Amino acid sequence: MQAQDVHYSQFDKTKSLINPALIAIQNEDYELQLQRRSQWARVTKPFKTLSLSFNTKDFYKGLSLGGTILNDVAGDSHFSTNGLSLSLAKSVYSKENLLAIGLQAGLYQRSVNYDDLIFLENELLQNIKFTFFDIGLGALNYKKLDRNSSLLLGASLFHLNKPKQSLTSNDKVVLNSKYILHSIYYTNISSKINISPGFYFSSQNQDKEFILGSGLKYKLNDNFDLISGFYSRIKDAFFVTLGVKKANLEAVISYDINTSTLANASNSMGGFEVSISYGWSITHEEKQLKQKFCPKYL
Repeated sequence: MQAQDVHYSQFDKTKSLINPALIAIQNEDYELQLQRRSQWARVTKPFKTLSLSFNTKDFYKGLSLGGTILNDVAGDSHFSTNGLSLSLAKSVYSKENLLAIGLQAGLYQRSVNYDDLIFLENELLQNIKFTFFDIGLGALNYKKLDRNSSLLLGASLFHLNKPKQSLTSNDKVVLNSKYILHSIYYTNISSKINISPGFYFSSQNQDKEFILGSGLKYKLNDNFDLISGFYSRIKDAFFVTLGVKKANLEAVISYDINTSTLANASNSMGGFEVSISYGWSITHEEKQLKQKFCPKYL
């Protein structure tokens, strides 16, 4: 069988799955991000994906560090992927530009449960779980174009080591390398409205995914921003996003409407997704030197 990697519709949220260099791009020094997706509930047992990430920006001389815990369970076999990835990024700043290069290393375990599966003949299934090591890298450039607009452009490569993936000890079954290109253009069209058109493209063996669309942020007042967006996953689905941001806390939900040939089985119902992120910075108090007065002698 051929299949794609774990993926989210809100592709700009879980940075470790898109580009390890993205951990260098965030408003606050620290960021905690939770994301969950459930899809294909109308077709089979839903595929469920959960990730929890923590990133810290510029903790030492332009270095940023991030970690992501991933849990994914798919279908009737409960095919599960659990693991931890660590990302390290180096940033180089100029007046209007930021260039970052990131490296990622992950350790994962995959397993299946045959209890709910029915075979026409007895199958010799040697392994029910295996562990593999994974390596990825990425680069990006974030440029301030003018007072109201900026452009982010990135590229990444995952599964550099092509880890073995067989449940039957077949050394020829590997996880193919995955190539990703992504870009977002940010611009203020008024004092209250910001739009962010962008695209995401991935290629992994014969599987390709192309997302095109735009986000929109509307400033309600000094405390709240409304977040929305409309995107199309070409030849597969379109999805809408809706969320709110208050200070450093952001929550966004999205839903996929299936448009591929699977729509006959899914009734066009795709996947529900939610992401929650919180960022914060630590203000360091500046040490003030106490003045020393020399005594004046007459």
